Amino acid sequence: MEKIAIIGLSCLFPDANNPEQFWNNLTEEKDRTSTITVEDLGVDPTIFYDPIKGKPEKIYFLQGGFVRNFQFNPSEYNLPGELVESLDDAFKWSLYAAKQAIQNSGYWGNQQVLSKCGVILGTLSLPTKMSNQLFAPIYQQTISPAIAELLQDKNFRLAALPTTAKPSPYNAMITGFQAALVSQAFSLSGNHFCIDAACSSAFYAIKLASYYLRSRKADVMLAGAISCVDPLFLRMLFSGIQGYPENGISRPLDKASRGLITSDGIGMVMLKRYSDAVRDGDKILATIAGNGLSNDGKGKHLLSPNSKGQTLAFERAYKEAQISPKDIDYMECHATGTLLGDTTELNSIETFFGTHQASPLVGSAKANVGHLLVAAGMVGLAKTIYSMNAGVIPPTINISEPIGSENSVISDQNIVRKLTAWPNNSPVKRAALSAFGFGGTNSHLILEK
Repeated sequence: MEKIAIIGLSCLFPDANNPEQFWNNLTEEKDRTSTITVEDLGVDPTIFYDPIKGKPEKIYFLQGGFVRNFQFNPSEYNLPGELVESLDDAFKWSLYAAKQAIQNSGYWGNQQVLSKCGVILGTLSLPTKMSNQLFAPIYQQTISPAIAELLQDKNFRLAALPTTAKPSPYNAMITGFQAALVSQAFSLSGNHFCIDAACSSAFYAIKLASYYLRSRKADVMLAGAISCVDPLFLRMLFSGIQGYPENGISRPLDKASRGLITSDGIGMVMLKRYSDAVRDGDKILATIAGNGLSNDGKGKHLLSPNSKGQTLAFERAYKEAQISPKDIDYMECHATGTLLGDTTELNSIETFFGTHQASPLVGSAKANVGHLLVAAGMVGLAKTIYSMNAGVIPPTINISEPIGSENSVISDQNIVRKLTAWPNNSPVKRAALSAFGFGGTNSHLILEK
């Protein structure tokens, strides 16, 4: 099976408007999570905050990873400026990241190539700020009479939500429209759609994009994922399922960690058949050698990971790449910071990699930016691509008590906790990346450089 070349990369992560800024944050060991503000949430967070978890309609954790001070020029896109201004950040971020990836690939302005480019994005099927603004009048029209009747006050009216701009009806299309908008803005091909495979969405999108390339339905593909939803909805959701740490500690690969930090952001890559990239003299950032997916359903419950499904994704990735796990120099773990999730992942690594006497270096960039949910894989991918090209691996920060697997396949010795030179194991650098999602969507990606 032909390998897939990554020839372009873009990102918009917390405190990073491009991959270079993100890389600098990693190598300088910066934690880019912070406390949510009125501007982030749209209302005063203290109204909903209660430090005791489990209380209905309350949030018990205020840390997050946020994209702030985003500068967007609607005139840079082949779309009506008034339309673009009326759209949610989910659409603006998609346009911004797509343009950055195309420019990074060297094909900006090459319409002959772009006309054969498709788009596949992982997106969250959750409300956005603008979709909530759009539907708020409908909610109020429905709820106000019922509350007035309960209060026996016929003059009762719910106050209108403050808005800064009139939202376009297009904001109702919270999934699917991002890819269509990108395709329209840059005159790409008709191959465009969005998927939701939970936290594995980025690698699922890349897998599907690779299929379009190998089947020659496209000559280049944009693939990636975006996490940009209404922050109050998201925080209520993860407080409700108690995904945040009750002890306030979220540290991937640390024994004290008890939950994750939800974050916003987007990342995209431009993909091309490897042989075509070599023929055309493209700058190849990295090569995808294998991409294993599995969907095992739930573990003990919907939010519980299943080790069997994770190891199945490993098996499929190495079978596709036709290499041994012993060839992997470094693994970017999913490692969200939840005790159950991190322990299950290490057990899966123990089961599969231990069988092959493999013990790669490991780490997780979620320690720097939090968990970008559907876009989580793009964080690890950007980090790993830059690591392979620079020949160094940034540390996983904030670890006090390193977590480990039973037989030390993963231990304090191979968790990267300081800037480390890339292992000189062979002429070819090889890395693996995992992403595991709610409901058992599992993925494992293998890169070469």
